[in-house]
Amino acid sequence: MMILFFLAVAILGLLVGSFLNVVIYRYNTGLSFAKGRSQCFVCGKKLVWYELIPVVSFVIQKGRCRSCQTKISLQYPVVEALTSLLFVAVAWRQVCLYPVFSVFENGLSYSCILAVYYAVVVSLLLAIAVYDMRHKIIPDGLVYTFIALATAKLLLFTYFFGLPLNMGHTLNLLAPLLLFTPFALLWLVSKGMWIGFGDAKLAFGIGALLGLPLGLSAIMLGFWIGAAVSILLLVLQKFMWGQTKMNLKSEIPFAPFLIIGTLVVLFTHLDILGLTDLLNG
Repeated sequence: MMILFFLAVAILGLLVGSFLNVVIYRYNTGLSFAKGRSQCFVCGKKLVWYELIPVVSFVIQKGRCRSCQTKISLQYPVVEALTSLLFVAVAWRQVCLYPVFSVFENGLSYSCILAVYYAVVVSLLLAIAVYDMRHKIIPDGLVYTFIALATAKLLLFTYFFGLPLNMGHTLNLLAPLLLFTPFALLWLVSKGMWIGFGDAKLAFGIGALLGLPLGLSAIMLGFWIGAAVSILLLVLQKFMWGQTKMNLKSEIPFAPFLIIGTLVVLFTHLDILGLTDLLNG
C-alpha cells in the first residue's frame, strides 16, 4: 500500500515538474502559464500529448524534437525528475512525523495540509533556483509568494504553539529580519556587485520557513556549497578545459546554493551551530 502511495506521489511530482518548466520558460515573457499549447521553440510545431509525458517523452525522442530534430534542453527532464524526488521526500517526511501529529484530534488532516504546503514550497524553490541559473535574477513573483507562504506558516505556528514566547520562539519570529539584514547590507554597500537584492529577499523567506538556528544552517551550507562549486569550476576550467572565461569576478547565481542548503536542512534538520537545543533549553 505504501509503495503505491509513494508511486502516486512520484507521478504527481513529475506532472508538477512539467508545469514548473512552463513557468520557468514563460515567466516574464507575457505568455500565460495556463493557456497556449506547448510547442517547439525552433520550428513552432505544437506538441501532442505523447510528446509531453514527463521524462518518458524526452528519453523516447532521444532528447530531440520529433519534427525538426533540434536538441531539447536537458532542463525539462531534470526539473521533472527533481520535482518528483522532492515530492517523495516531502511525503516521506510527513509519514515519519506522523506520530507527532497523531496526538491531535485532526492529526491526519494537519499532516496532509502540511504535506501539500511543503510540496508547494519546494516547487517554488526549485523554480526560483532554475530561473536564477538561466537568467541570473530571482523572479519577484515567485520569491514574494515563497515569502508569503513561509511567513504565514511562521505566524500560524507561533500563534498555535509558541505562546507564551520564550527566547527560542522570539528569535524564530525575528529570524526573517535577522537573516535578511546582512544580505541587504552587502547589497547596499556593494551597490549590487557582491550580492543581489533578490538573495536578501530569499534569505528573509528562508528565515521564516526554518527559524533562526536552521535558517542559519541553510545559509551557511549554501555558502559552503557555492564556494566549493566555484573553486571546482575554476580548477576544471583551467586544468581540464584549457579555457579561462571564468574568473574570480565572474557572476555566479547564488540562489541555487541557498536553496540546496535550505532543502538539505528542511529534510534533515541539520543544525550546524547546535543552536536549537540551546535556544529552546
